[in-house]
Amino acid sequence: MNSGAARANLPRNQALTTLRAGVSEGAAGWDGVVGFVLAAGEGRRLRPASLERPKATMPFCGVPLLELAVSRLAGLGLRRIVVNCCHLGDHVEALLAGLASRYPATTLTCSREPRLLDTGGGLREGLRLVPEARHVLVHNVDTLLDYDLAGLVADHLASGALATLALVPGRGPRTVCLRADGTIEDFRRPRGTAPYTFAGVHIFARQALAFLPPRPVCSVIEAYEGALAAGGVVRGVSVGEAYWADLGTTRDYLAAHQSAPCAPFHGHPLLRRAFSAQRRRRARWTAQGCALTGAVGLGHGVKLASGVRLHDAVLWDGVCVEAPALLAAGILTGGRVSGVPAAGVGRRPDPRIFATLGVAADEVRIAPLGPQGSGRCYCRLSHGERSWIWSAYGHERSENAAFAACAGFLKELGLQVPDVLVHLPEKGELLLSDLGSRPLLKVSDPAELRRLLGEVLTQAARLHATGLAALGGLEAVLQKGFTPGLYQWERNYFRENVLQGLLGHAEWWDEGVEGECQAAEALLTSLPPALIHRDLQSANVMVCEGRAWLIDFQGMRRGVGAYDLASLLFDPYRCYGGALRDDAWSAYCQALAGHGVAVPPVEALAAAAVQRLMQALGAYGRLWRHDGLRWYADYLIPGLGMLAEAVAGRGEFRRLRRLVEERCLPAARAVVPRLLEEEAAGPRPG
Repeated sequence: MNSGAARANLPRNQALTTLRAGVSEGAAGWDGVVGFVLAAGEGRRLRPASLERPKATMPFCGVPLLELAVSRLAGLGLRRIVVNCCHLGDHVEALLAGLASRYPATTLTCSREPRLLDTGGGLREGLRLVPEARHVLVHNVDTLLDYDLAGLVADHLASGALATLALVPGRGPRTVCLRADGTIEDFRRPRGTAPYTFAGVHIFARQALAFLPPRPVCSVIEAYEGALAAGGVVRGVSVGEAYWADLGTTRDYLAAHQSAPCAPFHGHPLLRRAFSAQRRRRARWTAQGCALTGAVGLGHGVKLASGVRLHDAVLWDGVCVEAPALLAAGILTGGRVSGVPAAGVGRRPDPRIFATLGVAADEVRIAPLGPQGSGRCYCRLSHGERSWIWSAYGHERSENAAFAACAGFLKELGLQVPDVLVHLPEKGELLLSDLGSRPLLKVSDPAELRRLLGEVLTQAARLHATGLAALGGLEAVLQKGFTPGLYQWERNYFRENVLQGLLGHAEWWDEGVEGECQAAEALLTSLPPALIHRDLQSANVMVCEGRAWLIDFQGMRRGVGAYDLASLLFDPYRCYGGALRDDAWSAYCQALAGHGVAVPPVEALAAAAVQRLMQALGAYGRLWRHDGLRWYADYLIPGLGMLAEAVAGRGEFRRLRRLVEERCLPAARAVVPRLLEEEAAGPRPG
């Protein structure tokens, strides 16, 4: 029987008899082995890139995935290779036709599926085209594996097993278990709990199809599980430390471009040549003033303006970046990329956003989420009971372009951050999971507030204790870390936008106040550095499903952990009491100690609060008086009150305390209401 479909669900004894006879008959040697590339999938997890071309034709280091798989199988001397296709199948057939001339010793056959049949159904359908096949060497199109496949085939043929699967130890989802004799025990252990991951490369005797379910759409793993239940032999072979990558998601696709250059590629000459070409392209553009960090892939004909920064970005053939910009954590599929202006009223989501979600644009409700600073805008997209957050940004502020890369890093670190569902770096657009509309700012129940603050402190301690060690190439796209110059800038920001710009008394800042602040700066710069959020305040913590989630972390950088704690505990949006602040600081120090990190002195919290509040107050003053964002005026007086509390009773800040308590606060209480009244009245006639 060619397809084996008629033997599905045979009684146990009859199935075993058929199985043993078939395997024995099929073990004659290499002449009965055909290759099969599974290439029919839609690539939904690779959207929006896979909207334009099927996964099989997507390039990896400039070479289509299908060609990488075909080259591996043809290199073994296989005479027949079947490739199945469905989604955008014309593209796959056209590529396959072009490959025929490159591999003339191998007959390449396309199995076109009218609908997706999954791996088992696709193999059953495609093998009707090769009735001579006794054994089938299967290669997923989105799998890269630099392993001795000739040895895998020979081992399988010699074993008489029904199937032999390549398994990756200690990496990937790890859901597969082996028995001591090398046979598969279980395919479906909970993720991360088993020793092995199925590599996406396997060889089976044709008789394995007898164990597929009779329904058209089914997985080949179901056949293997059925064979095991009937007493058949399904083996696993560890590939050890061989290079392996599953490119099924955008994140994995990007990451593989970074991990692969370290591999030798003994058995994959085409991939070795592709990476040699990548190294040459990277060197060329680096020499021309571009910065390329992390996982970067450059297609044929890519052009980059001097000053372009790429991080975890893959550019397909012909992409032209015409102006300096940071492009990070995304796939650029083609065309020209020019500078994207700051987000403003009127920007709407790119059509690919709706296509990725599988919804019609005219069926989606778009609701702006209020005015936003820092060159961004946010909207909630709603379709039925589902909702997402869409964000647009301009290229002029690089921290916004780094958001997606930072989110992926923080998620890997174990912090609770929104999922980045789509990132279009060339358009300055993000689609994020919707965490609701309740920030920590709006939590009023004291018990709930303490619990949520505890979650935030635990996450902050993890970030501060482990972030720098895990940072790697991401640091290249982060904002510059804290230095004496940045601390000075924060103080000047306060002097210019509050003392001078708002209150009209720049002379209140004297040498004595500056000396106290410089001493605080010296304390902070003496502490061990940490990776910090930089804006960890109550409006940047969302409460969703009873948990605390961090947002607005794109300003992440090197600093000291006390700065984040000061941002959170001396937040003018909340104005926490002293007892709660003391408890929170103690809990944070305990969490730090749990990571084996030295606990900072309590003086560091006061020093950091002075710095943070001067930066925040300066921002409030500028955003109100210069940018016209009136609501920031509401937090100037609370912010000065928090600054007074930060230095209260601290001898090292005697002059600063007098400045804030005796001059700034009384003046602000008079000036701010008067200016608000004048704004409300409008300009005077004449």
